[in-house]
Amino acid sequence: MQSCARSATIQPLHRRSAGTVAAIFCFGLSHHTAPIAVREKVAFSPESLAVAHRDLLDQGLVKEVLIVSTCNRTEIYVHGGHGSNRQALQNWLCAFHQIDPRSLDGHIYYSSDAEAVRHLFRVACGLDSMIIGEPQILGQVKDAYQVAADSSAAGPVLNRLLHWTFRVAKRVRSETAIGSAPVSVAYAAVSLAKQLLGGLEGRSVLLIGAGDTIELVATHLREHGVSTFAVANRSSERGEQLAAKFAGNAHALEMIPSLLHDVDVVVSCTASTQPIVSREAVSAVMAQRERGDLMLVDLAVPRDIAPEVESIEQCYLYTLDDLNDIAQAGMRARREAAAAAELIIADEVGQFQQWRESLDVVPAIRRLRDHVEERRQDEVRRFQHYLDQGQDPHAVLEAFSKALINKVLHDPIATLRQPCQEATNESLVAALDILFHLSDAEG
Repeated sequence: MQSCARSATIQPLHRRSAGTVAAIFCFGLSHHTAPIAVREKVAFSPESLAVAHRDLLDQGLVKEVLIVSTCNRTEIYVHGGHGSNRQALQNWLCAFHQIDPRSLDGHIYYSSDAEAVRHLFRVACGLDSMIIGEPQILGQVKDAYQVAADSSAAGPVLNRLLHWTFRVAKRVRSETAIGSAPVSVAYAAVSLAKQLLGGLEGRSVLLIGAGDTIELVATHLREHGVSTFAVANRSSERGEQLAAKFAGNAHALEMIPSLLHDVDVVVSCTASTQPIVSREAVSAVMAQRERGDLMLVDLAVPRDIAPEVESIEQCYLYTLDDLNDIAQAGMRARREAAAAAELIIADEVGQFQQWRESLDVVPAIRRLRDHVEERRQDEVRRFQHYLDQGQDPHAVLEAFSKALINKVLHDPIATLRQPCQEATNESLVAALDILFHLSDAEG
């Protein structure tokens, strides 16, 4: 009995995973797996990133690479090369930063293909951040991609992956409320002010204190349109530094009553043991000022603003407890939005993997095209001879088309007629039906 030479390579029809295309790997550590003392050892400065990309390429460890390095994570995304060798990447990372490889033991995570893609999508969408949904990480990923592109380290696969990542992040932002709810007291204060005053463009703010919390609030306020800041602080040096950062003016605490006349929002956070803003001072100001509502935010413990201020008409006082409640509600809302975002990401990972799987067949398609083109050229040369002899062009064209079809179909038909195993014949017939839509044609 004649054997079927190709039967060993024929597989039953089913959905394939990416096999012949080089895998995508993610290698790194983050705030989830490593303390800051470890993270800072492997963090890349902006100046060293380009050097690191080129070094990985020059050593042949990767064909394509993207390094994302922030205060909370250092991650290396790899396509091709020796990306599957986790130890090689760890040794390179430690050699680059001149640290003992053992110092990273227990802190590194590693994933490949769909899991690596899913991880990058989650990172860019803010789902892997300390604060769920924070938007800064997307800009950091974009900056990292720019460095990789400028270093010629992002090839066709990582280019497609990163552009896909940005599209996923945009979709998550537009289809969920992942970034809309306030989740910090600083952001909650700004959200309340924006809601109460109907917007913050052109508004004036008095900051009492000059610590980190006040600076964070001021940053959020500026991002929402506030351009006029006054800073009142016990230490004139620190007050002047903060005021200069936000193009404002520094004042002594004794100036607070007069400053209240011209501001729309007051935010206070000092270490004072006694209230700095009294009911009497605010009441006297409100009787004279013409700016309308005054919002006061007290982030201090003990409180900086006398609780009785809340009873004054057109004054709206919010304390740390009020803002904590808002922040907790915001965190619950973001967690719900994150669940919806995970579904979007799962869908997008599936679509990206389908694109990667399609790369498996590209070499086969190229071989098929070359094979058919070779047969076509043979027949063109053969039938050109008949045209040169003056034979009827229509008859020559008819004969050429039939000859070309016979040439192209000869090998597949011969294979079908070989007495292979029944399961193999069924697979071949099914493949023909799918490739040439034969079932549709019969219908």
